[in-house]
Parts: sequence; C-alpha cells; structure tokens
Amino acid sequence: MFSRITLAAAFVTVSFGILPAVAAPAPAHPSSTASANTGSVTTASANTDSVTTGDFVRVYNPGTGESQPWYINDHSFIRDEATGTWHLFGITHAEPADPENEDSFAHATAPSLRGPWTKQPMALTVDPSYGESHLWAPHVIRSGSTYYMFYAGGQTIGDPSRSQINLATSTDLTHWERRPGGPLFRDGQEARDPMVARVGSQWVMYYTATETATGGRNIVAYRTSPDLITWSPRKTAFTAPGDGWTESPYVIQRNGLWYLFVGGSAPDDYVGAEVYASSDPLHFTATGQVGRLPSHAAEVVTDRDGSQWLSSAGWGTGGVDLAPLTWRARPYTPHQLYALSPDKSAVLQRTAGNSWTRIGGPAGTLIGGDGGLFATNPTNGDIYKYNGTPDNWTKIGGPGAQFVITGGTLYGLSPDKKAIFRWTGSGTTWTKIGGPAATLHAGGAGLFATNPTNGDIFKYNGTPDNWTKVGGPGKTFAVTNEALYGLSPSGGAVFKWTGSGTTWTKVGGPAGTLYGGGAGLFATNPGNGDLYKFSGVPDNWSKVGGPGKTFAVTGDRLYGLSPDQSGIFQWSGSATFPWTKVGGPAASIVTE
Repeated sequence: MFSRITLAAAFVTVSFGILPAVAAPAPAHPSSTASANTGSVTTASANTDSVTTGDFVRVYNPGTGESQPWYINDHSFIRDEATGTWHLFGITHAEPADPENEDSFAHATAPSLRGPWTKQPMALTVDPSYGESHLWAPHVIRSGSTYYMFYAGGQTIGDPSRSQINLATSTDLTHWERRPGGPLFRDGQEARDPMVARVGSQWVMYYTATETATGGRNIVAYRTSPDLITWSPRKTAFTAPGDGWTESPYVIQRNGLWYLFVGGSAPDDYVGAEVYASSDPLHFTATGQVGRLPSHAAEVVTDRDGSQWLSSAGWGTGGVDLAPLTWRARPYTPHQLYALSPDKSAVLQRTAGNSWTRIGGPAGTLIGGDGGLFATNPTNGDIYKYNGTPDNWTKIGGPGAQFVITGGTLYGLSPDKKAIFRWTGSGTTWTKIGGPAATLHAGGAGLFATNPTNGDIFKYNGTPDNWTKVGGPGKTFAVTNEALYGLSPSGGAVFKWTGSGTTWTKVGGPAGTLYGGGAGLFATNPGNGDLYKFSGVPDNWSKVGGPGKTFAVTGDRLYGLSPDQSGIFQWSGSATFPWTKVGGPAASIVTE
C-alpha cells in the first residue's frame, strides 16, 4: 500500500476569524467503553524534566547543484570562534544509501545556524594507506586553538571487531590533517559514531559498539582521556534494552543532570532518538527515559543566544533539519497507538511489534493526545477516560459534537455546537470557554475554532471567552507542535499562519486533507491520495507513502490505516525503508 518516493510537491492558502463564546459537553456517561492492554511504560523521576521538540525545518540540502539527490547522515555542527561562521560536517553520498562506499565528509558553511548554508569542497576523503575503508560519523570540537575531528574509519583488515576510531585536526576548520600515529584505538563490533564531551577534568568519548568485540547486545561505550590523544580502555555507559540498537550517541549536561540522546537503526524505526537522564555521565539506564524524538543521528546544538536545537539527517530524508529543543517540567510518557475494531466492539492498544491488547469497548469514537485516551459511548455519546489498565474507564462528561486535546487538556464542542468547554480534569466538571463554533483544531501550538457562520478561524488565549481571530475560512486545518496550517476553501493551496495577526504564508498546494502532530505536517494528494511531508521550507514536500483511509501523527511517529482498513502501518521516517504493518483491520486509529 504505502509506496515510497520522494517529491517536492506544489501544495498551495488563503487568507484566514471567531468566537464570542461556546458550552461544554454536558457531564455524561459512556458505557463500559473500549479495550486494549497497556504495554509497560518506563518514566523518569517525577523531578526530572522531559524533552520534546518544536517543528523541524530543512536547513541544508546536500543535493543542491548535483545531478541526483544526496544525503547527509551522522554529522556535526561547530562555530568558528574567530570568524563567527558555522560549519557543518557529515557522512555523505548520492542516494540511495551506500554505507560501505561513504568515502568523503561533506562540508558546508553558514553565517548563522539556521542558514543559509553554502556547500564547500569535501572536508576529508578516505585514505586507504591510513587503513581506512570508509568515513563515518565526524564529530568536531575545539580545544585551545585547535579543532579536533573524531570519526570512524572502518576496518584495516575487513574485521568489524577491529574498527578504528581516527582523529584529524585543523586550525581553520577547512584544512584537516590526520594524526600521524594512526588510529586512536580499535574496537568492535564495528565501533563507530564517536562523540566527545568535557566531563570534569577529563574528556569522555562516547561511541557505539557491542558488549564484546565480536558481538552481543548493542551498547554505548566510553573512554576517557586527559589530552584527546591517549584514551583509556573502554567501559559501558549504556546497554540497549533487548535487541535494540545504539546509534549516534550524544551527551549534554543540563541543570545538574546528564542526558544521553541515542538512536536506533531498525528499518521500521529509522527516524527516532531516545533520551535518557542520569546524575552520572558515565551510566545511563532505560528506566531514566525522558523523551523520544523524531530525529535520526541527533545532535544537540547550542546557538549563540543560548537556545538549543536538535538536528536530524539520514538516508532518504532529504537533508539536514533543525528543530528547537523544548524541556517540560513533567514526566515523560511514551506515545501509544490505539485502534477501534471494525465493528467498534473493542478498543485495542498496541503493545509491541504487531501485538495488540483489548483495553475496552464498545466505543463510538476514540480521542487521543498528550492528555490521554478518551472514548465515547456508542449509545448515548457520553465520554470516558482510560485509566491505564484494561476495562478501567471513568465517565467524565456527556455527549459532544467533537472533542480535541492540547496541552494535556481535553476540550469539547457541545452537541448543538453553541459552546466550547474545557474539562477541569476532575469528575464530570467542565468549564465553558467560548462558542458557538463549527469545528475545533488542536495540537502543540494551541486550540483553534472556526466560526459557524463565516468559517473564520480563532485561537484560544487561555481564559474563558478570550479568543483572537487569526484567519479566514479554510477547507480544513491541522496543528503541529509549533504552527497552525490551513487548506484554502478550494483545496488549491496550503498555508501556514505566521503567528501574528491574520497573516499567512503559502507553503504548498493543492491538497486533499492535512494531518499534523509532533512528527510534522503531512498532506494528501487530491488526485491519487498519496501522502507528502512538509520540510518546513515553502513548496518543499517529499512523498512518504501512498493513499490511506486515515493517518495519525504522534510526537515521534506517523501511522496509516490502509484504504480498505485491513492494515495499520508505521512509517520508518525515511524513503529508504518501507512502511511496516503493525496491526489491523480497524475502523479507526488514534495516538496518545
């Protein structure tokens, strides 16, 4: 079903106002709502902040000026302290992925972190006489007046148990010289992806490897050094749970804690970085997870103003993207996928792979988001909240025309659409905050409602009856972590609200419908239903799959229900890998 391709679409918006006020769904009663079993959820300490991102934006396309698409994979950003120029280095090659022939490091420069970036000659090319078979994962730091580039150089004898970690140095970030003494060290299995941080009075290099030089579970290994040249024997900083992968480790310190960002390379989960917190920079465990972010080869970059950004790149992703890193004073909760059975008799929760558990039912509709999972009673429309264990649901209100979630809060549109209500989070008590309204739209960027008379769209400002008009009518709207998007009434163009007044910017078109969430903005082709992802740059879209009955976007993943509703699929995040069937059939899908 979801065929994979890449394409720069031409989606295209419309000038986009409301509400005097709206009433909450009357306190109601669902029956025994739906069902699915909860997978185990690991959360960090209640005192540990969780981490998420804003919307990713494409900042560099390595295919610029080339006759075919190119990719950047593991990469490194650094700012020249003398000139203020930013430098980007990374694994590069023409698409499709060809890791064993990645023999040069890309180099680009920019006046600011977010660009514009200019392609430069390759920074380094593989040197067989140095024992290199490929060039992977450059990481660049500065110490004194010297820049150090640590990287994986492959195997001198074709033995992954003796992979080499190499060093090149420079004083200008343009001319690089390898260390005369050869590799810093060799390790296995296929040791790679070095990252170096200053910890106290020593340097620590984190890199990926396996439990032993010849195999075993995947780990993040570390070594210490007083001078960046002489490195201690390796130890283990983190062991991947089960048969999980470890890719591209990156460690930062924040507010007295250390955070490990580490990705996996399983094809069905190619774009995804786990984040773990620890008070010990040399020891992280899966129980300390504080986030999962839609990034591959994640690097944390601090700009001159102190703002933190997360990068993402990889095979089949189209280039290098940046998103603002956001810390939240609340525990991390893993995103979940839920489905309603074809006959609506059961609510199911995905537990792992293609395994599902019934947690409730029957149900009329499912509503999911960062405030939890909710379901309506198919008989009377009452709404219930799932409490986390099978068949454990609590009635929180009566029927509504529509329910949405944003900021951990549930909102409802009364059955007659004359009022909008906010659930207080207690019992069946709701507070009227506005109305009337035709439709509600919600996500990380806030709560929005359309005027039932003229279609104008309004943003809720956080207090009852306090709404601001932000645009005119649209065929539909979608909300991501940071932005509101609208499809023009004719369906001929996609627009992004600038966040100011009623000003919108055209970013693509035409489109059939829009889907938004933490993993980005997606739109369907109105002709054939194919699905495209917005890169954050106007009129720059990539095809990610074929048609579907519907799609669901979480903070870190995209799911689709096949046109005939027989299968539920998960997108890998990359054009290199196909969609993976994870369940089905289903009447509908939602995420939390």
